[in-house]
Amino acid sequence: MGRGLTRLAVALAALGVSLLGASTASAAVRSEFFGIVQGPGPTLDGTDLKTMRGSKVRTVRYLFQWESVQPTQNDFRWSPQDNFIGELASRGIRVVPTVWGNPKWVTGYTAHAPIDRPKDRLAWQAFLKAVAERYGPNGTYWSGRYHQDFGQNATPLPITSWQIWNEPNLKKYWVPYPDPKKYGTLLQLSHSAIKSVDPNAQIVLGGLPGYPNSGLRAWDFLRQLYSKVPGAKNDFDAAALHPYGGTIDRVRQQILQTRTAMQHAGDAATPLWISELAWGSAAKDSVGINQGPQGQARMLKNSYKMILTNRSAWNIQRLFWYHWRDPLHTMASCTFCSSAGMLRNNRSPKPALAAFKSFSAVSTRPTASITLGPAQGSTINDPTPTFSFKSSRAGSTFQCRVDAGVLKACASPFTTAALSNGPHSFAVRAIDAAGNVSAIVSRSFTVAP
Repeated sequence: MGRGLTRLAVALAALGVSLLGASTASAAVRSEFFGIVQGPGPTLDGTDLKTMRGSKVRTVRYLFQWESVQPTQNDFRWSPQDNFIGELASRGIRVVPTVWGNPKWVTGYTAHAPIDRPKDRLAWQAFLKAVAERYGPNGTYWSGRYHQDFGQNATPLPITSWQIWNEPNLKKYWVPYPDPKKYGTLLQLSHSAIKSVDPNAQIVLGGLPGYPNSGLRAWDFLRQLYSKVPGAKNDFDAAALHPYGGTIDRVRQQILQTRTAMQHAGDAATPLWISELAWGSAAKDSVGINQGPQGQARMLKNSYKMILTNRSAWNIQRLFWYHWRDPLHTMASCTFCSSAGMLRNNRSPKPALAAFKSFSAVSTRPTASITLGPAQGSTINDPTPTFSFKSSRAGSTFQCRVDAGVLKACASPFTTAALSNGPHSFAVRAIDAAGNVSAIVSRSFTVAP
């Protein structure tokens, strides 16, 4: 299978839904499509996590700073991360780390990537390996301290996706100035280190703001990454975008520009994460990035509807709202960040939380239907019939099977492999973005010469 087809198959299989091997009778499977971001570190507490669980949040993305784990070269401090990752996992929430930031003992400023000296590169790789060995699928944390702290019945939720650096197309996160070629070096080092521990790990590009105040536009950064770094697309499994904008159309245009850059590089099968998206609830401003409380909820709802409607066409795998709860103090570096939370700092919910839950916490099953293909009970002379199908809920993915085969990820339209003469059947079910699974619908038909 070619690399593009392989990626497409993987994307279909993992398009925001895990445990797709659940039984056909399942009403729901675990979905990790809807996630949240909360600040630059582990600031969530038990009260937050209880509300998040009730809101069906399944993933939390946060900045996993190198210095917080390894403040000196020979000193790994795991306890804060153990506590944070474990508390989340014990409540059914998986961590998605954005690994970044030099400790003081590595050359250069925090936002200067550790690639200048061989010893810095080796130190970065050693850090990534150590983290993957502790928190990955076979991580020592899950077989040891996790059960000690949360009980033998606590279900492990290993880290399976790793985002490499934060917003590398911004000057403040890539000193002295964004450089796609140098980022490609960091990406290659990171890919090699993490995959050596977990070959199935998903490597995600650092989230790219579409229109940075100082730096390169997301699609320009991507184009240079593809053109200046031979084989760069082999070093990541998902791209990531932060399409902030005052209007829904501005968000749409950023996604389209990014997808176009990927398509032109022959990388259309690679999924895209929206690893940050938000509007503030502060008084509406001239740019539109602050919308007031009701406006914030409206923009969340409209943007999510747009993304779900185009989920398959844009190959969107994850969607993260930035962020969960407002900070206590004003964030001077960002005009909307201080009010972007779905909860106020005192934990009183804003209208945006209800809007979010209308997507993440929906519990009714979608309805799948076959819209084109051989009619029930018909006889056809085409040994490779094509079926089209749809779901009652936007953003659904599908699983298909032919005859007594296993349900597998598929997309509409679906053409069968060559069938022998005689009776056959086709079946499909839909899985919405929240993980609700439809009943199976099927058609029986006969192939005759």
